[in-house]
Amino acid sequence: MMLLMGVSVQCLMDLVVAGFSLVIGLGIFAFIASILCSAAFFYNAKDLSS
Repeated sequence: MMLLMGVSVQCLMDLVVAGFSLVIGLGIFAFIASILCSAAFFYNAKDLSS
């Protein structure tokens, strides 16, 4: 608790909001990347099976 004495509430709120936006942004990026990777995998697996 002694480390947080010099940090203002506004700075803490900014860090929390930045963290949430980072999590949301990286979540969307991971979702799109997983869709693209699975589409590429199924496209290649279809070519190899026939």
